[in-house]
Amino acid sequence: MTARRRVNHVQQKLVIRKELVKVKGNYKIIIIRKEDFFKILKLVKLRILNKEYEVLMPPIDSFEKNTIDVNGLAVLMSQYMSEVITSSGNTNQTTPAQIALSTSNGTITLTYTGNVKLNTQGVSVYWQIFEESNNFVAQYYYVGYDTTDASYTTSQIELYASAISFGRGSGGADVAYYTDIVRIAYANASFTKTSNSYLFIVWLIQFQNVPPYALLFIPTLQNNTGIGVNDNRQGSSYAVLVNNNNCTFTCSGNCPSGGITGFVTYVQGNSVITEIPVVVVIGTGVSTAEILICSSVGFSVPTIGGWQQIFTISTNFQTTLSPPVSGGQFYVALATITITFQTS
Repeated sequence: MTARRRVNHVQQKLVIRKELVKVKGNYKIIIIRKEDFFKILKLVKLRILNKEYEVLMPPIDSFEKNTIDVNGLAVLMSQYMSEVITSSGNTNQTTPAQIALSTSNGTITLTYTGNVKLNTQGVSVYWQIFEESNNFVAQYYYVGYDTTDASYTTSQIELYASAISFGRGSGGADVAYYTDIVRIAYANASFTKTSNSYLFIVWLIQFQNVPPYALLFIPTLQNNTGIGVNDNRQGSSYAVLVNNNNCTFTCSGNCPSGGITGFVTYVQGNSVITEIPVVVVIGTGVSTAEILICSSVGFSVPTIGGWQQIFTISTNFQTTLSPPVSGGQFYVALATITITFQTS
């Protein structure tokens, strides 16, 4: 953060808030006899906040651990953040999901189909989001399946995913923005599928410990329900206010405020770090800067002629910044929100 004094200038990066979001991935391989197809699929209840919905999928217990591809995750996050903040990007629809199998016969790619079908290779994606300990957990169940007569032995599996957001284009029309489809997880998995068996791969990717005010920065991956996040031209909003002792310090008040106009994403070890700078012109100097973050994140589904917002999560967060030098004052508040996506 940049803090200015009347006599000399002191520059030091200050952080409004540091968050640690955990990104986890687990998978399960299921091989069954063809005649057991209708026995393995069960109705599983998932929930979007306080509403439940049922999906047909294999059992989701006893998972194995995978490896999160931090480089792929960084690419996906960078493209997603750019689209949400700038209301621009790729408007050509990308495939929601793929699972690539390295096999004795070469690479077999299971591509998104929406639902599990007979005599088909494909992937379906089920999404749920719920509150836990005042934060949120977003989970994605990727169900890859091969119900054909194919036979092969595998050595590795890879999960590819893409994200989506809804906004308005330069002409005011509703637009969906898509990230590239990138590898986000992989695992060494050795198994054999025979011609008289069916294969299911259940892959769970989850973002844990997400504070409400940071939901806008968590990529919404494409899913069967079609739910995506609204960008800042389609209804979501994000503002950082600073109390200059001469304003109404509330989300609906008139304190100096700054929005989100940029970001930096990079990989550090097994983590993806996103830094979001915030600049607020305070005017007359203040010795202690009270910061208020106000956010409202809308989630929508496509409808004829546009998007229907199905739920909104609004929140605020307050903290205090002090100049790096005793007696210093803020005239222009420059600080960052840092979110570390720690993989395991």
